[in-house]
Amino acid sequence: MKMLQTVLLSAPFFGLVAAALPGCWSATAPDSESEELLCGKLAECGKLSGGVTAERCAANMGLLHLQAINELKACTPVFEQLKSLMACAAQQQGCESDVGTGAAELPADHPCFEENERYKKALQEVAAQSQEPDAGALCAFFYERAVDMATTPATGKTCATNADCPDVECPDPALGSDGYCQNGKCKTAIDVCR
Repeated sequence: MKMLQTVLLSAPFFGLVAAALPGCWSATAPDSESEELLCGKLAECGKLSGGVTAERCAANMGLLHLQAINELKACTPVFEQLKSLMACAAQQQGCESDVGTGAAELPADHPCFEENERYKKALQEVAAQSQEPDAGALCAFFYERAVDMATTPATGKTCATNADCPDVECPDPALGSDGYCQNGKCKTAIDVCR
């Protein structure tokens, strides 16, 4: 999806100042730190939609990460490893990088080599467990959509819960979604169908 490519092209998911941070995001770091890193990098690279601050992006990202795990438990290994890969890439790469946008062939001395290998393994494990060869890729697509939702503002009517919002239908059915309430506003086709 465009957003995930943008996120990782902008030096992945959870990044701050790429060249200034030695090593990769630690698995022991609090989840909020990874969201702050990614959204900071997205802001630095000009990849957040108008009206979305790095702080709002991080808050959205944390909520959507939990929602994604709760809705698709079978995808949890892919979500966690993709998040880790994006965090590493955000710290290590510049805005032009495409590391972290998906499983890649990286040299063993690349700072994100281990995260990339764990992500590829998670994709394979999810596919093997579900006995569907594309299961891991579908999990990654779902997560990319969640990232896209977190980095765009909601422009629709006022809401309190997702049930208050109409379903969004896009010309490409893969982009449509159930109603989604973000910070008191419903997501619309303008927000979702990009």
